[in-house]
Amino acid sequence: MAEFASELPEADGKEGTSEAVARLLLTRRMEDFRAGARLALLPSLGSMIALIYMFSDRVPLAVLLGWAGALVSAIVVQLIADYRFTCADATLAGLRGHWRRLMALEWLSSAIWAAMIPYLATAAEGLTAAVLAVIAITLLSGVLLVYRTAPSAARVHIALLTASIAVATMIQAGSGGWPALLLLAVFVLALVCSVQAQNGQIIAAARAEISRREAAGTVRMLLYDYEEHSSDWLWTVDPAGKLRDVSRRFAEAAGKAVHELEGMALLDMFAPGEDRDRLERHLLEHSRFRDFVIKVRVDDGVRYWKLSARPRSDGRMSGVARDVTGDRLSEDRVAFMAHYDNLTGLANRYLFNERLRSALSQDDQPQNVVLFYLDLDNFKAVNDTRGHLVGDRLLREVGTRLEKEVRGQDLVARLGGDEFAVLLETRAGAGMLIERAHRFLAVIREPFEIDGHSYRISGSIGIAKRSDGCGEAEELMRRADLALFAAKAKGRDTIALYDHAMDHAARERREIETDLREAVARDQLNIHYQPVIDLDSGQVSGYEALLRWYHPQRGVVRPDDFLGVAEETGMIVPIGEWVIRKALEETSRWSGDFRIAINLSPTQVRSPHLVDVVARAIHAYGIRPARVEFEITEHVLMQKSNVCVGNLEKLRELGAKIALDDFGVGYSSLSYLRRFPFDRIKIDKDFVEGIETCSDNKAIVSSITRLAEALGMAATAEGVETRGQLDLLRELGCQEAQGYLICEPVPGENFATADAVEAAMKADASGILDYRKAREAALKRRSAGTG
Repeated sequence: MAEFASELPEADGKEGTSEAVARLLLTRRMEDFRAGARLALLPSLGSMIALIYMFSDRVPLAVLLGWAGALVSAIVVQLIADYRFTCADATLAGLRGHWRRLMALEWLSSAIWAAMIPYLATAAEGLTAAVLAVIAITLLSGVLLVYRTAPSAARVHIALLTASIAVATMIQAGSGGWPALLLLAVFVLALVCSVQAQNGQIIAAARAEISRREAAGTVRMLLYDYEEHSSDWLWTVDPAGKLRDVSRRFAEAAGKAVHELEGMALLDMFAPGEDRDRLERHLLEHSRFRDFVIKVRVDDGVRYWKLSARPRSDGRMSGVARDVTGDRLSEDRVAFMAHYDNLTGLANRYLFNERLRSALSQDDQPQNVVLFYLDLDNFKAVNDTRGHLVGDRLLREVGTRLEKEVRGQDLVARLGGDEFAVLLETRAGAGMLIERAHRFLAVIREPFEIDGHSYRISGSIGIAKRSDGCGEAEELMRRADLALFAAKAKGRDTIALYDHAMDHAARERREIETDLREAVARDQLNIHYQPVIDLDSGQVSGYEALLRWYHPQRGVVRPDDFLGVAEETGMIVPIGEWVIRKALEETSRWSGDFRIAINLSPTQVRSPHLVDVVARAIHAYGIRPARVEFEITEHVLMQKSNVCVGNLEKLRELGAKIALDDFGVGYSSLSYLRRFPFDRIKIDKDFVEGIETCSDNKAIVSSITRLAEALGMAATAEGVETRGQLDLLRELGCQEAQGYLICEPVPGENFATADAVEAAMKADASGILDYRKAREAALKRRSAGTG
């Protein structure tokens, strides 16, 4: 295949270099391709079965079975061919030939899929069309899983599937499908660029691996020369912890012959105890350690060695040893344990504070001290789901990676839990500091391989630099902590650089937290209600309860300014329980048969008392459960908590309804619709705002309403502000709407009676009454025509 010729490096006078790179490159491509193909096999077969099931009554069954047989045959032939082939025993020509065969079979599979999609599109409609579209896009996206290191197969797969999806789109939507074709083109361009980038990475990795192998001999020679002229001894163990390449000086120090030590387990040399257990853990985990003092058995008695080691790319561990027997060893060991974190080997909080104060005391370099606070995002979930042993190993790996990103004179410390600190002395400006923080986040973002499992985590970083008026260690740490808090407030995997506005925000937050604790007792909280109308009739079908805080000094405090504080401090639970009781109490006295919608935060949904509070309130105020609807956002389901889903299911068992709020703005809302059977979808106001002028917004709203209808859910649009939006939403299949056009949120007394509702809606948006009259006239005409 021509693609390999361009990927080979220049030989630099060494005939075997190009062939070695080509062989390594091919081997890694096959390993990655096999892994991706195995992962994609089950989804591929599942998609095939789903299409047969969905279209069995729409197209001839013989065609479906023939297509499925061809696809399965191609998969089976590929599996058999790959099973019989062994990379280790094959020549370079054999590897290339096998790779060509695999690619040819993949081209055939792509062609089989591509041929079927337009054919099925001719018979697809409604749910079957949606299923076909999802499967087609999934197949196209699968290029990142299966073909990320097979560019030729990726290009063929993308070309065939893109053409197939484009034809199917034209069959389904005709010329009106151009927005979908435009989105498809952008998506395909991103796929092609991604495949190209991944291909470049694997080529670069293969070249680097060969270079490392060539350099290994030189490094080994230099290490032996170092040992001959140093007071330290070099040692190496294989992945099983057995000594390899034992040097003469190491054998002399151990009091044994070289041949006796070769192949002997390193741990067998040391006396049992806590230190030996720690060393064993490091060897098993292949984790870096330094200045590790341990008792060793030697013929003339007991000695103490100080060991340091780090893992090598070939799976071995190499390090140095030194005899440090004596009182000084005891003193050094005590000092080490007092200054370094036992889990990661990094500096602990005590040593970190000492180094920070020492750096700040250097008056001749007042601008050089920079502090990075790093906190792992949602690390508690790792401990809860995978256990503390995995969590500890992740923390060690994080520390190791951070140390590799700093200079020898810099300090990386673990302050406790999953919080780390990096202390630098640099003259870099804000831009360079942010770039350095991004490097820290990048190494943490790389996957961690532990016991055959891959784990991905992220972190948030706050940065503080010594400046005028900040000469104390405590003040610099406080500023770094404020910056970290600001970074975490922006979301995961983020960075924040301290500025003075953070001090103001922190004071403001503390004051809000203090006042909020007294707000319920002082009767400062109130509930406003916003009507929801039925778009077909124009009549009010329900109300959404919205919390308001009337502060004696601040005035009306916006929910955005205090609900976050309530959520973080846990005060949202008692406040939320008060809202449930108050809303049901007030609305139970109103006339009419409407529903009342109440928002639930993620913390509320996790509360073990939520269902009992709701049940007691419904019983106390005599409201039918079917009239009560609870709105949640996708953040509730992002927690993947059995408690959350269990509470939602219990609320449904009571008879209450569940709605998914702000639908469409999250990154995976469709998956949440599969995880829980919602009664209603609330279309976010961002899509409603431009629906009259933006074809994309119109297409999105139309898709959401069709999706809701297919899943048996109602659709309500938020943020309606114009009559045109109302008419267009109704035409697109939306059942209900709410917004300032209809009525802004006002206290409950405005809706206690039918006359009060009429007055409230006249005062705030008289246009809605015209809409209602128009809909009543339309319904009468429809009724007369039906009669």
